[in-house]
Amino acid sequence: MKRNYLNFKTITLAIIVILSISYFIGRLFVVETSLTQKEKEWLAANAPLSYVADRNAPPLRFIDEGDGQYKGILIDYLNALSVEIGSNIELYPMLWEEVIETLSRGEADISDMFTSPERSRYFEFSDPIYNLRAVLTVSADNSDINSLSQLIGKRLGVQKGDYASEYVTVNFPGIKQVFTADVEEAILLLDAGIVDAVIGDEPVVFYNINKKDMVNRLRVIEKPVYENQVVFAVNKQKPELVSILNKGIKTLRKKAVLEKIQQKWFGISAPIVTQENIDDLKRAAVATTFVGALVLIGMWFWNNSLKQLIDQRTKELEDSRDELQKVFDGMNEYMVVLDESKRIVNINASLLDHLSDEKENLIGSTLDCAIKFTHGMDIENQVEETLRDNRWTDREVTLGSHAFRIKTYPLGEMSDKNGKALVLIHDITAEKISENKLLQSNKMVAIGELAAGVAHEIRNPLGIIRNHSYIMRNSTDSSGISRSLDYIDSAVKRASRIIDNLLNFSRMSGDSIERVKMRTFIENVIELQGKNLDKLGIKVHIECYDDLQIEINLESLKHIFINLISNAVDAMKNGGQIYIQAIIEGSMIALNVSDTGHGIERDDLARIFNPFYTTKEPGVGTGLGLYIVYNEVEKLGGSIDVISEPGKGTSFMIKIPLGEV
Repeated sequence: MKRNYLNFKTITLAIIVILSISYFIGRLFVVETSLTQKEKEWLAANAPLSYVADRNAPPLRFIDEGDGQYKGILIDYLNALSVEIGSNIELYPMLWEEVIETLSRGEADISDMFTSPERSRYFEFSDPIYNLRAVLTVSADNSDINSLSQLIGKRLGVQKGDYASEYVTVNFPGIKQVFTADVEEAILLLDAGIVDAVIGDEPVVFYNINKKDMVNRLRVIEKPVYENQVVFAVNKQKPELVSILNKGIKTLRKKAVLEKIQQKWFGISAPIVTQENIDDLKRAAVATTFVGALVLIGMWFWNNSLKQLIDQRTKELEDSRDELQKVFDGMNEYMVVLDESKRIVNINASLLDHLSDEKENLIGSTLDCAIKFTHGMDIENQVEETLRDNRWTDREVTLGSHAFRIKTYPLGEMSDKNGKALVLIHDITAEKISENKLLQSNKMVAIGELAAGVAHEIRNPLGIIRNHSYIMRNSTDSSGISRSLDYIDSAVKRASRIIDNLLNFSRMSGDSIERVKMRTFIENVIELQGKNLDKLGIKVHIECYDDLQIEINLESLKHIFINLISNAVDAMKNGGQIYIQAIIEGSMIALNVSDTGHGIERDDLARIFNPFYTTKEPGVGTGLGLYIVYNEVEKLGGSIDVISEPGKGTSFMIKIPLGEV
């Protein structure tokens, strides 16, 4: 007990000596950072301070779209500065060109910026906060521009009011500057080809390029245009504020606050802080002395705290694992994790309920042995592909009366030899049935629109039958009766053909591949619309060889032609022409359907294949027609393009791979 007491006294004495030495060494290099009474009174009289800056320069400062808060590296720094000087700093984001005007009029107290001769006419400047580089950005495929000197006579996107504009004006007056509200807008102009290059602060440029996924489309010139110190600017009417800010800056520099803020935002110490001065070196020497003296003492505390930290992290990992398992088990889809040997590592509750088995009985088993209903799905080859190429796969399979979607996802890096794969099995039978019902419903709507015309077409042969039946009852001439019977037979055949054609197009033919005579098929579709076409004064021209035959899914072909022709008819209420062409182009059949209708506006072209999008009056259409056409063409492995000019008409061009004929 006595020995412990003596050890405690020795350690305590050592700490006191070390702290005393460190204190006196530190005092040799100390810089006074405490505010004077006069400065405190000035702050009290002028509180709160106001800070104005660019509203959209991430990650330095920006308005978060998610919560509308003004955030960024500089905003965090200002919050820390506010604490150090003991005065609240209110934030006012705005366009950069408004920042300069607001500060120069004395309507705000602080802003951060580069110094320049022009700005020094209006502002006093604090000590440097950090260094910042400006970079030049061009299109990735543009190898001709590598510096500002190569932009003479060309267009340069630059934020209005930014120091970069002043720099270019002075040094490269031959460059045409295109002013934007912020760097983001300038980058969008570059991506659209409106400007030839963009100049802006390095972290802001990289942030916007990454955010908009333009890394492969834009190239940042490696050599910076310039690198300057960023300072706080203060209106010349408030020189007292400069001294106050400098003391706050020195205190924050001692605490390495800016470096910590950058680590928060970037995960590492970012390169915007590059300033080194004698104060930093002095503080580093004092810190090294102090830390070196306390290392031995710190080791005693370290061993004790390390165990507590490990216990805490272990519990956090266990809690995290439990939460993930709850999410895993809560999914309705069947999910299973396989290792590189295709053996089960984990399985979710939904699949266990379906199998009526316990997890312990299945872990370590192969997929086919444990899950019988997967036989025939060929999941193991899909998993092999995922583990080999480290990429996800997606496939649909049909087993009996059920349809399944099988997805596999890699778990781990490609270099991980013990990689795992997540298998997701989703029964999509109900979705497929609903999809088929939707397609059939849309087709029946189109057939229903033809009903009136078809009824009229059937009424004509019925009238012929009725007239000649009357003639036969009142005629004794055998030759006249024979002619009447011929007319009746012809009328019956015509009515039968119309009914058969209508029934053929209303019937669901499934996913089977059939041989189709294209000209006969097209003529049958046109015949369904015959009465409506005559009523509207629409002429149809067909260009197709009589003997052209293809192997194709007839149901998909029905959807494509019925919807395209119905669309063309709706576009020509005052008459017009429909041109239908079916020709062979190599291994493809090219189907072109054109009309001379009112056409489609350019703004609508990009959305015509969206489900339920329509420009028709309410109640006239559902907007599913062209969406179904697009999906059926995709299902057949083909492509569809559209050309339209308002007032002149629309052309749909479809190419589908040929089957064996």
